[in-house]
Order: sequence, then structure tokens, then C-alpha cells
Amino acid sequence: MAQVRIGAVLKMADYIPEIQERMRKVGYSLYRPSEVREEFEFGPGGTETRVTRQWAFDRIDRTTGFSVQTGSVAFHTTAYDTHEAFFVDLQQGLQIVQDVVGISASERLGLRYVDAFQASADRALGDYLKEGLRGVSLGHIGALRPRSFTNLVMETDVGGRLVVRIGLNPEGVLPPNLVPPDLVSAKTFDTSKPVGILDYDHFVEKSEAFSIEGAMGRFNGLHGTLSEAFRETVSDFALEDWR
Repeated sequence: MAQVRIGAVLKMADYIPEIQERMRKVGYSLYRPSEVREEFEFGPGGTETRVTRQWAFDRIDRTTGFSVQTGSVAFHTTAYDTHEAFFVDLQQGLQIVQDVVGISASERLGLRYVDAFQASADRALGDYLKEGLRGVSLGHIGALRPRSFTNLVMETDVGGRLVVRIGLNPEGVLPPNLVPPDLVSAKTFDTSKPVGILDYDHFVEKSEAFSIEGAMGRFNGLHGTLSEAFRETVSDFALEDWR
């Protein structure tokens, strides 16, 4: 997933018909408006519900699409191939929104990869991780089927923040928020087998003038760090098994 958080465009709804027409012509045939409800807590007993309009533009198989809100543009896919192909599609959609709306400023650019995997026969999920990330084995005292969750937060050389979340779930269940509700997963999993989750989120929060060239340069920088983080968290066996 890639997201650009922009300076709010309060008249975004007025631009949606033109965005939809252009998206439709480049393959995003399905259109769905919706409302996103978020709850914010303000101390004991105090909450506020904020409703945000969202417009989704998806391909016919619903594995890939864009979502637009008054303050953001996001591109997500469950049928990822290479980052080069991903960036071509991302740039195309951003250019459409830019041509129609005229985005003047960005406040946050983020790139997130979430990988789900299951172990091959006679292998454990921990075999796919570097040794220091495999958790603690307590099988010798009768403690079986451990669930582990590792959360790492780091500052990066590109001026951003990298969050790495690693989860091992013996119940074989994917997190409910793993896939946006309007997208279809390109891969199914055997729910009787354990599932491992590798979640890499790299973002830069900085208010700056927006341009397509500048945004894509930023995304390339974010991706480079994410690729290195992936190689530093998975084992050599994992890279060989997934090849």
C-alpha cells in the first residue's frame, strides 16, 4: 500500500466524477463511495466520532485499486508483483488525481508491505525469521503453540520512521484489517495451519509542496529501506524456500 496524505481538499466531492471517468478509462472499472467512521477518545467517557467520505476505484477483479478522501490518496493491491510495476500504477493514479484536483501540498508519504506466509512441510514459522526474531521456545515445559508479536520502531536515513511488526499465529487466522474491505485477496490460506505476518511500514511526515516527480522519488527512497529491512528480518532458508 502507498499513501499520500495531502492538504485537505474540502471540495473533493466535486472532482470525483472527473476522477472516476479517468480511472475507468485506465482499467479501474468499479466505483464505490462509502463513509469511514473513526472514533477519537478525549479522556474518561469522552469520545468523538468523525465520519469521512471515501471514494474507491477498483479493477474488475477487486485485487487492486485507489481510494480517495478529502485529505489522502492511497493505492493498494493484493496482487503485488514487483515494485517497478507497482510504482507505474501508483504514478498513473496520482497523476490523474493531480491533473483533476491540483494537489498543492503533501503532509505524509508512506509505503507499507504486509506479507503473510505459511511454513512448508516439516518446517516451523520461526525457521523463516532471523534467529533473534523467533521468540522463545517453552515446549520442554509443556507450553505449546506460542503466539508471538514483535514490534520494532526506528528512525531512518531518509528522514522517516520505519515500523516493523512480526506476528506468528498458530490459529491460522489473518488479521481482520490486513486487506481493505473493498479488495479481494489474491491468495487464500489454509486456516488449519499457522500463519506468519511480516508488516513493514515506512513513512515520512513532512509538509512540503507536492509534485509527482518528488513523490515518486520519495517512494523510491522509502522502498529501498524497506527492501533492506525485509532481508535483515527473514532467514536465508526463507529466501530460498520462496524463490
